[in-house]
Amino acid sequence: MPNSFVFDANRCTGCDACRLACSIENELGPDRSWRRVETFNPRRYPSAPLFHLSLACNHCDEPACMYACPALAYSRDAATGAVLLDESKCIGCRYCAWACPYDAPVFEEALGVMSKCTFCNHRLNKGAKPACAVHCPTGALDFADLPEEQLVDGIEGFPQTELGPRIQIRPLVAGRRLPVMTAAPAVHPVAATEHSQTGISLKSEWSLMLFTSAAAALVAVVAASVKTALTLNPVAFSGAAAATLGLATLHLGRLERAHRAILNVKRSWLSREVVTLSSFLALGTFYLVLGPSAVALGVAATLVGFLGLVCADQVYSVLKSSTPAYRHSASALWTGFYLAGVFSGTFWLAAVFGFGKLGLYVLRKLEFIDAGRPVRPALTAARTGLGLLLPPLLWLIDFQALFPAIVASAIIGELIDRSEYYEELESESPRREMDSALRAYVGNGDSRLRQRAVGRGDGMT
Repeated sequence: MPNSFVFDANRCTGCDACRLACSIENELGPDRSWRRVETFNPRRYPSAPLFHLSLACNHCDEPACMYACPALAYSRDAATGAVLLDESKCIGCRYCAWACPYDAPVFEEALGVMSKCTFCNHRLNKGAKPACAVHCPTGALDFADLPEEQLVDGIEGFPQTELGPRIQIRPLVAGRRLPVMTAAPAVHPVAATEHSQTGISLKSEWSLMLFTSAAAALVAVVAASVKTALTLNPVAFSGAAAATLGLATLHLGRLERAHRAILNVKRSWLSREVVTLSSFLALGTFYLVLGPSAVALGVAATLVGFLGLVCADQVYSVLKSSTPAYRHSASALWTGFYLAGVFSGTFWLAAVFGFGKLGLYVLRKLEFIDAGRPVRPALTAARTGLGLLLPPLLWLIDFQALFPAIVASAIIGELIDRSEYYEELESESPRREMDSALRAYVGNGDSRLRQRAVGRGDGMT
C-alpha cells in the first residue's frame, strides 16, 4: 500500500513543531520550511469551530505539478511514491505552483527555482518516517501505508480534487468546536487573506500580460497581411518577435535554462504555448521576407499563430478558481480575431468579436457586482468606451482617415482588459478554501443573531 500522511485535526495544537522539524531535517534555515500550519478561524469567531491544518506536498497519485512543469523537472520515486523536484532542471517559471491546489511548490528568490517537500525521501529509503511526523508532540501528524479508500476526508481548507493526494485527514469529531488540546488565544489575530501563496497579480505577471497581448497583436498583423496582401517590414516584425519572446523570459527565474521550456509538449500547456508561438514568429518572419506571393506560408503562419493563442489561453486552465479563458473578454484568441478584423479593415469580423467581447465584459462586471467584488468603474468606462465603442464609431465616420486612431483605441482597450484579467486570476489554495468556508460560518452566525434580536425586539442594525 502507498505511503501517506495521516493528520488528525482533533489533536493538532498549532505548535509548529512539524514545520520546524522540516526546516531542520532539510537544512532549510529558520525562515524556510516546506510544511506550514494554517489555522481555521484565527479570529476565534464564536459561530465557527477552531482547528489547525498541517500542510505540505501530498505527493498525489496524479500530480498536477509534474504534469504542468514544462521543463520535466519533476519525477516520482517508484519505491516510495515521493514526487521529487530536480532543482538543476527547474527554470523557475512558477507554473507548478499555479497548478498545485495545495500551495506545495514555493519559489526560492535567491536561487531562481522552485522547491518543495520531498516526503523526506532519504528517510523513507532507510525505513524511517518523515521528520515532521516523527516530531509531532501530540500525535496529530503521522505516516502510514494506507489503501486508497482510507485517504482524505472532507475538512474546511483542504481543496477537494481528483489528484489523489496521499493523505488521510480526520476532521473534528461531531459537536466538537476545538481540538483536544487548544492553543493559547492569539495575541495578534490574523485576518483572512485575499490571495494564495502563489501571489498571482498584474504586479507579478506584467511581463506575461505584455507577452500574451503582443503575441495576439502579431498574429493579427500576419493574418491581416495575408488577407489584404499588405507589404510589412520583415525586420520590424522580427524585432517585435524577439521583444515578445524576451518578455516571456522575464518571468523565468533561470533564464539560462529557458530552452527546457519546450520539453513537456505531451502534457504541459506552457510547453505547447512556447512551441507554437515560437514557430509562428519564425514562420511569420519568413513569410514577410518572401513577400505577399508566399500566400501558403502566410496562411500556415496564421493558423499556427491562432493555435498558439489557444495554447496561451489554456495555460491558465490550471487556475480552477478563475473564469475559463474562452469565457473571458480578454481571451488571447478572441483578441487575435478582433485585432485581425481591425488591422485588415474587415468590419464584420471586428464587429462580431468586438461586440462579443463587450458582452462578455459586461456580463463579468455584473457578476462582480453580485459577488461584491470590485468593478473598477474608471477602467470599466475606459475599456468599454475607448476600446470597444469608439473604434466602430470612428470606422463609420471615415475608416481610411481615422485608421491610426481606430487601431490605437482598440489596442489600448485590449491592454486594459488584459491587465484586469491578471488582477482577477485566482488559484485554488487551502488558505482561500478556509477563508471561503469561514465567511459562510460567520454569515450564518450573523443571520441567526439578527433573527434572535428581531424576535426579542432589539432592532439590531
